[in-house]
Amino acid sequence: MASDEQAIEAFIPAYRSGVAARLAGIPVETLRVWERRYHVAGPRLSPRGHRLYSAEDVSRLALIKQLVDLGSPIGSIAGLPIAALRTMRSAAAAASRGASAGAAASMRPVRVALVGEGLTAQLARDAALRSTLEIVRTRTAAAGAAEALQGALADVLAIELPTLQAEAVATIDLLVEAAGARHAIVAYRFAPAAVVRALRDRGHTVVRAPLDADELERLCCEAVAPDTIHASSGSSPDVLEAIPNPRFDEQSLTQLARALTTLYCECPQHLVEILLSLGTFERYSAECANRGPADAVLHRYLQRVAGSARVLFEDALVRVARAEGLALTVDTGKAAPNA
Repeated sequence: MASDEQAIEAFIPAYRSGVAARLAGIPVETLRVWERRYHVAGPRLSPRGHRLYSAEDVSRLALIKQLVDLGSPIGSIAGLPIAALRTMRSAAAAASRGASAGAAASMRPVRVALVGEGLTAQLARDAALRSTLEIVRTRTAAAGAAEALQGALADVLAIELPTLQAEAVATIDLLVEAAGARHAIVAYRFAPAAVVRALRDRGHTVVRAPLDADELERLCCEAVAPDTIHASSGSSPDVLEAIPNPRFDEQSLTQLARALTTLYCECPQHLVEILLSLGTFERYSAECANRGPADAVLHRYLQRVAGSARVLFEDALVRVARAEGLALTVDTGKAAPNA
């Protein structure tokens, strides 16, 4: 019997922590915290000691993430069975839809252009979307969509792509401009973190596919809501301007720390440590789990503050390097000491 169970288990799809977190739409660091504090999943261990998550584990994590984004405290839902989580999500989405409908009674529907086979199929399945959203254009594929979207005058572009490569940023910029939209909602299945960050830096919403009708409606309504970050944070607009990309990667910083050894003090090493920490926090803020729209605004603010501080410390490191007579070469936005 044991051998039969092992044979069956061998055919059950299993994912390691990084893949499971990516599929559920949460940072792997968040998954580790949730496991350690709240025991959100019970993964089995591989013969080598790796934690393995089933497809049901991943679905459960995704549901928990959605409920946390809608405002449910993680501690109150972490131990619930998947059926209860689904019921809660439906109720929360219905309440959110009701609130959106009430607000929409005094304003026009959100004009949305849809690109992607999954999104257009969702529209066909759920005609209720038309109550708060006005679908002005649809296109099943991104290829040729720019021409099809011309003159759409959409508020929001919603696009689903199976993968996001580096060229996707320019493609989405082009489609947003063609549709006349102010904002894009990008649903994807797999993507490098750098591409996701680049899209979020442009103010777009980037989420895991597939999007159900409730989530699509909520995101579209949120996309056109006024940005309240200045009123809520009291920060100056200067801090929120576009932040330049990092001038140094980790390898370049390590090389500079080794090269700047002529100073009696350890300031260069401390500068490198600060830059490494700021870069990590900047990336973490971009990917951190959100309990709702206000949380997302706060994390964007923290990301930009960290980026602003990073720029200042990069300038300081360059100044120290020049004071020590170390020439720097800059290649595609990164710097490294000359040999």
